[in-house]
Amino acid sequence: MTRAPASSSHPLDGAAGADRRELSSAWALAAEDVDDVPLAAALWSQVDDPRGTSGRARLALLAGDAAGALALLETAGVADVPADGPRNVDHLVVLGCRAALGRQDELSRLVAAGSTLPAQVRLTYLYVLGAAAEGAGQQALADDVWLSVVADHGVRTPHALSRCVAAWVQGRRGTDPRALVTRVAQGAHELVGAVPRPWEDVATLEATTRLLVARGDAAGAALLTAAVCRLGPRSEALDALEAAHAPRRRISQRVVPFLVLVVALGLSMVLVRHGLPGMILGAAAIRASRRWWPPVHGMSVADGRAWDALVALRFDERSGQPQENLTSLRLLPSLGAVCGLGVGVPLGVWWGQWALDPVHGVPVQVAGVVFGLCWLVVPSLAVWAGVRADRERRRRAAARTRAEVDAAELEQAATCRCWQVSALVGRFAERYATSHLGVATGVLPVAGRAASVRVCPLSGMRWLATASLGGAGVVLLRGPGPGPVAPAAPAAPGTGGYI
Repeated sequence: MTRAPASSSHPLDGAAGADRRELSSAWALAAEDVDDVPLAAALWSQVDDPRGTSGRARLALLAGDAAGALALLETAGVADVPADGPRNVDHLVVLGCRAALGRQDELSRLVAAGSTLPAQVRLTYLYVLGAAAEGAGQQALADDVWLSVVADHGVRTPHALSRCVAAWVQGRRGTDPRALVTRVAQGAHELVGAVPRPWEDVATLEATTRLLVARGDAAGAALLTAAVCRLGPRSEALDALEAAHAPRRRISQRVVPFLVLVVALGLSMVLVRHGLPGMILGAAAIRASRRWWPPVHGMSVADGRAWDALVALRFDERSGQPQENLTSLRLLPSLGAVCGLGVGVPLGVWWGQWALDPVHGVPVQVAGVVFGLCWLVVPSLAVWAGVRADRERRRRAAARTRAEVDAAELEQAATCRCWQVSALVGRFAERYATSHLGVATGVLPVAGRAASVRVCPLSGMRWLATASLGGAGVVLLRGPGPGPVAPAAPAAPGTGGYI
């Protein structure tokens, strides 16, 4: 439920009260920029003027409480929309609330208003239209709206991005597994390119999968999670989310066709004294199972094959791209294979000649075991050692690259960003707070989160530092700078300092 306006028992009077209101409203707008709805609502509740009521109404509609949002606006005297169309954001919210509550005529008015609105309120209008369409059950319209928010306006916040990616993944069509993997990977790349990254804060990916499951597309949630996990480094939260959505493979999909092959081959040998009919029948059973029998429980045939393709990928930390197993030659594993064969094969030949000489009397079984060790085990161990050495080399190279990137990012975080952004989230926000901002006096309480006020030494702007929506990072919200300094009172006429 949306909280009511602040009680008059704690008035904010005088210059301190006005400054607190300006701080809270600026921080609330910055929190809306990153779609941190609970934080923005908590900040707007500390603004006891019409701006606070409007802000809380917008957030209530965005959170799905259209009735509460409409009640807030009615208490503020904003209940009717002019016949010629909305004239401000509050009118848009009123239309959005009524549309979300089932008024088809108000949804029509809201859609029609989009062609006449000025550009500066376009993004706010899209948010209101998306929330209204969701509440009215117009999911196709809502999906198009959130896609426009992300694609046309470059918004990468958890609220908009999760809805856009969920609609994109759910819209996959066809039976070509490669096309399905490509579409899911496109959505995964959008999540990986957002800030913070999924391995830093899994909240956006978790919200996306939750939406997919709610829409009845658990297969899409599993595919998207698998794709994201193979586009970046691993983390405990990602591994847990992948395990939660991982489907169960059908063992029978692999076992039954081969049993058909064995039985058909045996019957063919007994009845017709020839195994070819049985082999043909078994091959047909294997082919049919791969084309028409879903290999993964709860997935279609195409989704199951796409899942198999995704889980076969591994992330290459050095190149930053997923790569299939054994699809590219590596120097150290190749060198290990050459060395293993160069040592194992001659050694096996020598051993065979020596052991099979009747003079030495080596049992045939022992000779065969040692011969197999020389020809198979020695090259395999050499290849295994090469693979491990190559992985370690690439891991160290990736660590050096990340250290260089971190150093460059830390250097950028030490310079002023007050002129550029209204909010920062993730690792850069944490570094900016510690490297550039100083600690300011005074703490503004935020419901449910620890918060502190910091100040820019260059611009004097005050930033609110608190935990991010997912709780795994830091969010910085820019507020206003200090007010103008009052001019000093003129000196009384006198001697001008001379006796």
